[in-house]
Amino acid sequence: MASAVFIMLLGLLMSTISQTSTVTRRAMEKVSAFQGARSAFELLTSKLSQATMNSYWDYDSPTTPTKYIRKSELHFIVGPAGQDSLPGTSGTGQAVFFQAPGGVTGDATYSGMDNLLNAFGYYIDYKEESGLAFQTTAATTYRYRLMRSVVNTEYLEVYTDNSTLGSAWISGNNSAVVAENIVYMAIWPRKATSEDSAGNALTTTFAYNSRLNATSSPQPDTANQLPPTVQVTLVAIDETSAQRFCISSTAPTQISSAFSGLFTTSSVSQFESDLETLAQQLTANGVNFRVFTTIVPMRESKMQ
Repeated sequence: MASAVFIMLLGLLMSTISQTSTVTRRAMEKVSAFQGARSAFELLTSKLSQATMNSYWDYDSPTTPTKYIRKSELHFIVGPAGQDSLPGTSGTGQAVFFQAPGGVTGDATYSGMDNLLNAFGYYIDYKEESGLAFQTTAATTYRYRLMRSVVNTEYLEVYTDNSTLGSAWISGNNSAVVAENIVYMAIWPRKATSEDSAGNALTTTFAYNSRLNATSSPQPDTANQLPPTVQVTLVAIDETSAQRFCISSTAPTQISSAFSGLFTTSSVSQFESDLETLAQQLTANGVNFRVFTTIVPMRESKMQ
């Protein structure tokens, strides 16, 4: 009798240990699956917080001056990925481009100068990538990828791009993959609070262009200024979901359809509603995902 009880208790113990081990393993796998996304999120938010504008006051015209206006040779721009001269796959959120000290240069003369100015950009592409060159059969994988563009200091052309909406300095940049399986990026320039005392938001469509209407009278608050804060949201999927759905050159509808009609109006209530809708739709489509979001204070913003 005692032996039977012992065996029964031992079986219960082994079952409990097995279940605990399974839960622990799955939890560790889940953490590992999104480790790259978490690292990319921290890299993006850290670099974005270093954006600079170096605004100054000058005459509106060098020949017939009438007033002082804010000016800057630098540029901060947020817009739909894949549109308006911005790279990326349309429908994957916003792209953001700016200047920040990075010390990236290919000229040995300037090596060690960490505060040299560079242009940085982040956007999402759905693209293919072949296997390693030494492989006999290089398998092609299709993935959503968070990309980063960096322009070396010696090639920085933002100073010569003087048109109101000019973004020639963005084109031709060298890009590299920051992280795979980032399927959406929302970049939302915001005031220190979501709205001012009159209920006006800094932007209602997520888009922001520091050169837009910069010579208008009066100048808008955004003219040649950085936004006070930027809300950054990344949506990542795990590799298992990527292997299931990202199997052709066309972005999978199970993922892309989940964003359709969302994140077009940037208000707090709408943003929260869109996040909830997105979670429901991705879950319904069998996609395992994680959302990373935070508000980044722009250190050099002078906007009130």
